[in-house]
Amino acid sequence: MFRLTQLSTVGYRAFPDRLDLELRPLTLLYGRNNAGKSAVLRLLPILADSVADAATSPFDIGRIAGPGASFLDVPARAGAAAALKQVTLALDWMDADGQRARDTFVLKYIDEANQTIVANYRCSSPGASTFNMAAQPWPEHETYRVTAGGDGSMDQTIAPCFSGLVPAADPALPAALGGLRERLLGLRGQIQWLHSVRGRWPRLVTRTGRRFGLLDADGANAAEAVLTDQAVFNDVAAWYARPEIGRRLERADAAVGQPIYRLLLNPSSGPLRDIDLLDTGEGMIQVLPVLVAAALARARGAAGILAVEEPESHLHANAQQALADHLCKIAAGASAPTIVIETHSRVLMLGVQLALAEEHLKPTQVRAYWIDQEPTGESIATPVDFDRHGRPLKGWPQTAFDEDQALARRLLDRQLQGGAYG
Repeated sequence: MFRLTQLSTVGYRAFPDRLDLELRPLTLLYGRNNAGKSAVLRLLPILADSVADAATSPFDIGRIAGPGASFLDVPARAGAAAALKQVTLALDWMDADGQRARDTFVLKYIDEANQTIVANYRCSSPGASTFNMAAQPWPEHETYRVTAGGDGSMDQTIAPCFSGLVPAADPALPAALGGLRERLLGLRGQIQWLHSVRGRWPRLVTRTGRRFGLLDADGANAAEAVLTDQAVFNDVAAWYARPEIGRRLERADAAVGQPIYRLLLNPSSGPLRDIDLLDTGEGMIQVLPVLVAAALARARGAAGILAVEEPESHLHANAQQALADHLCKIAAGASAPTIVIETHSRVLMLGVQLALAEEHLKPTQVRAYWIDQEPTGESIATPVDFDRHGRPLKGWPQTAFDEDQALARRLLDRQLQGGAYG
C-alpha cells in the first residue's frame, strides 16, 4: 500500500509557479486572509473527488467550488497555464518498504470537445523506467502515444478509459496504468475534509446503524458518528474531560425502546446535569466534528488524511492549546495519519512548538507553510521546519505574528502618554 507524501502543482489558481505541499503527520498552513491557504488545503478534497467512483472530471471541483464552477476557474490567471487552460498535478508516494513513485498529470481543457482530459501522464520511480503517455491532438484526444524508458523499448498507441483521474482496469493496457490505478484507488475513503463553518446536528439524534469512515464536509453527522462508535466516543470524551475543558460527554436515551439519543456535555462535578451539547456554546459545538474526524483518521492509520479549515474556530485560547496538544499526540503516534490544518491561531502554533520542545513530537513529524501573496496577486508557499526546541528555522517571516505585539505597544504608548484616568 502506497502512502501519499506530497502534492505538487504548476499553474493552479494563485500559484502560477510550482507549489509543493509535503504531507507530514502534522502539516500547518499559515498566512493572512486571501493569501491562498484554502486553495492549497482544498487540493486534498479535490483529489478525493477526482478519484471517486462518481468523479465527473480528472480535476473534479464541483463539490468544493460550488454550483457553476468549472475547470476553467482553476488555471492561474497569468502565465502559460492561463493561455493553455491546463494545470499540472504531481503525486508523490512511498510504500512500507520505502519504495517511491511519482505520478505527474497535465490536465487540460479542450475547447472543441468541451472536456477536461488527462493530456499527459508520466510515472517515474528510482531504478525503474519512466513511463510517459501523451494525448493526441483533437479530435483524437482520447488516444495516447506511449513511450517508456527513453530507449524505444515501448512505443505504441493506446485508448484508456478514465473515470475522473483513475484509469479503468484493462489487462491489455501497460502495467504502469495498473499501478497508477492501484495507488489512486487506495485514496478512496481516506481523505476527510472539514470546511471552516461546521453545521449543527438535530437535538434528537437517531442511530441509523451506519458505520462512519468519513464525515460530511460540514460535520453535521458527527453526533451520530460519535454515538455509533464507542472507540470514537471514548477518544472525544477524553478531550472534553481535559482539565482545560472540564466537561463530561454523555449520551442519554431520548425515547424508550428507540435508537434516539441526546448528546450531553455536563460539568465534571456539581449539581448541573442534562445540558445538551448544542446549548454549551459555539466553540464546544464547532470542535466536535474536528475531534470525531481526528479519531476516525487515527483509526484509518497511515493511509488516512484529514484536512481541516480553522479547527480552532470559536475556541478560547486554553481550548485551542488543548486541541493543539491532542492533534500533536495523534501525529506522534504509531502509524499516524496525515493531518493538514489551515489556521490563523498563534496559540495553536505555540502549542505545536511546545510539543516539540517537550519532546512529545519530533521535528520530522511536523512542517508549517507560510503562504503569502505578492503585490502582483501571485501566491507563494514557503516551507518552514522546526528544531527540536520548537524554534522555526529558515523561511518563517519575522513579521508573521507581529500584529498583536504592535497593538500591545500602541496601547502601552497611549497609556503612558495619558497618565491616570480623569
